[in-house]
Amino acid sequence: MTLHAETYWLQRFAADQQALEQLRQAGLSQAECSAQALYEHWPQLSRLWVHGSLLGSGFKEHSDLDLLVQGLPADQLLKALALAEAAGPLPVDLKRLEDLSPELAQRLLRHGRALTAGDRSVHGPLESGCNGGDAA
Repeated sequence: MTLHAETYWLQRFAADQQALEQLRQAGLSQAECSAQALYEHWPQLSRLWVHGSLLGSGFKEHSDLDLLVQGLPADQLLKALALAEAAGPLPVDLKRLEDLSPELAQRLLRHGRALTAGDRSVHGPLESGCNGGDAA
């Protein structure tokens, strides 16, 4: 490989990694904004967690935002999903804790992070605010 080609590919890989990290950060912001919107619409929610590849090294350009919620009425799942997807760029996989087997629930909770309304524990202050969840 020529020096020019090697330089090109190193720059290309670095740019791809930077774009992926920007998408991951947008996904973390989406998780926070989703939590805010869901807690505003359903104050009775017990807990909300983010889990999955967004929190680890497995995040890729085709990854989604994995959310787990406790206390959401079953008939409100599609509305909650729409609110979470409206909060950012990633497709959302939203599950109700009550619908999972105890084994799966424990595994997801073990690797997840709790989100609360206004919580910035997932990745620090937002650079751009939430849209308020008004999209749905």
